[in-house]
Amino acid sequence: MKRFVRLAAVVLACFGAPVHAGLDPLATPAYVTARAAQGLLLGVARAGERLVAVGERGIVLTSDDGGAHWAQSPVPVSSTLTAVTFADAQRGWAVGHDGVVLHTGDGGRSWTRQLDGNTTNGMILAAATEAQKRARNTGDAAALKQAGHRLDDARAAARFGPSRPLLSVWFRNAAEGLAAGAYGLLLRTRDGGKHWQLASEGIDNPDGYHLNTISATPAGTLLIAGEAGRVYRSVDGGSRWETLETGYAGQLYGALGVRGENGGEDILAFGFKGNLFRLSAGATAWRPLASGTTKTLVAGLLLANGEPLLVGADGALLAGAKHGREFKAIGNVPLPAAVAIAAAPGTARFAVSGLGGVRRVAPDVAAQGAKP
Repeated sequence: MKRFVRLAAVVLACFGAPVHAGLDPLATPAYVTARAAQGLLLGVARAGERLVAVGERGIVLTSDDGGAHWAQSPVPVSSTLTAVTFADAQRGWAVGHDGVVLHTGDGGRSWTRQLDGNTTNGMILAAATEAQKRARNTGDAAALKQAGHRLDDARAAARFGPSRPLLSVWFRNAAEGLAAGAYGLLLRTRDGGKHWQLASEGIDNPDGYHLNTISATPAGTLLIAGEAGRVYRSVDGGSRWETLETGYAGQLYGALGVRGENGGEDILAFGFKGNLFRLSAGATAWRPLASGTTKTLVAGLLLANGEPLLVGADGALLAGAKHGREFKAIGNVPLPAAVAIAAAPGTARFAVSGLGGVRRVAPDVAAQGAKP
């Protein structure tokens, strides 16, 4: 039970209490305010020619002019939203605290709830109960003891409420998607989110380390960057996952696929205090790279030429060269705390979100990172 209480304390410390103390955020629509665009926005994504940003207390904003002006969308919950993604210009998903999953079919202008942590707690409890039954049937005392601990955790979580935040969401197309979050929670859908299933057991993560970010490489490999310096890799669309140990014990907040020396695909992983690692195609040992910063690297994407662009928590932009083997600072986004980055409509433009809203990266700054 202690670990769920600890999680709640961290969430409140980072993001503040709900708008109206005592109200259930899952039953309270997001408050509409003229200052929404200056709030804490934790995720930003492109939906066709539109930008969509999500953040604290259920805020969702859309912009049709590259981020110059924003309009707030009605949202049925006031749970803090942490990430957003789109399969096409219209169909998208947002996830966040209280285990909430939201869906839009009109480019982010309106949203419906598909899932919340209460339902997920029920799934976790059912899976733990079934696991205990299987362990009892095997007669394996150690397995039965482990299954009992798992069931105790599931029962404690159900009593505590929807305490597992979702931190990342990714969709291959309008049907197939994954959502990941705290304590090793991984969910899968094959019907656009109408139904979600637990997928956590596909990952070897008995300690329940956090799964921070899901991404796909240009070759289609899925990567999850997580706690304890771990990257999880799947080459079959998320059915089976391989654990890649970087040798680092801290948090990783992102992973990207970049071109390898012999035409294969290498992996870059980045995170806390500027830590940056590279795994060459076919290799098993990660190599540390000099990022040039001690600030946490919070997000990244690939430029049109395949070079990575990383963002630090201080808003620093780091552009890769030589297919991500070297990095240099190319500018700074004026945000006190950056969190996410997305390509914006228009050539070589980017939107970075964080504390204080969304900032557009000027084309001349972004273009520096596009040079080979």
